[in-house]
Amino acid sequence: MPTPAIPAPGDHEPITGPLDVRLRPITEADLPDMLRWLADPEVVRFYGSPPESLEECRQQYLEPGVNPCWRFIIEWGDLGRGGGGGAGGARSVGEVQYWRRYPGDEYLWDAGVDIFIGEPDARGRGVGIETVRTMLRYLFEEKGVHRVTIDPEVANTRAIHVYERAGFRLDGVLRHHAFEHGEYVDTHFMSILEDEWPAAKQRWLDERA
Repeated sequence: MPTPAIPAPGDHEPITGPLDVRLRPITEADLPDMLRWLADPEVVRFYGSPPESLEECRQQYLEPGVNPCWRFIIEWGDLGRGGGGGAGGARSVGEVQYWRRYPGDEYLWDAGVDIFIGEPDARGRGVGIETVRTMLRYLFEEKGVHRVTIDPEVANTRAIHVYERAGFRLDGVLRHHAFEHGEYVDTHFMSILEDEWPAAKQRWLDERA
């Protein structure tokens, strides 16, 4: 069986949440925002050194890698359903991605996600957890995955709290799993399984009620 071609990170349909979050596939036009966000000190702290140019950013975020990874711009605000980021319309505030492993269908039960909020005034507003939950709903209910994982640095306590609220559980600590800012750092390996998603989704619905 031939190995499937790796798709481009922007080769995906949009993913829309029930509230004021929409995940739009990344495009070339998003690179200036991406470059600015990735240079923000709060993003650099846990996401590593930023690209040095638009071309480097394009290579990292628009070109296919070893495994399929689809990248989305988080749009937040008034998407025609009211509330959220105000009446000025939706705007781009960050990036979220999910990946799945090739080759072989035996790997398609598993997916990993990652996220950052690039606009400072969008942090602490519930955008992150709404985005993660929207992605989980898509992966479990439309893509049929069995497990979704995420691996934040152990020092990223705010993100870990968001992931726990969304339904992720700590599986363990991966020692020296990342190399950031000249030193090795530990990360939390967290996961949520398909049979845990209904309860996590119900908590989401209860919070929205």
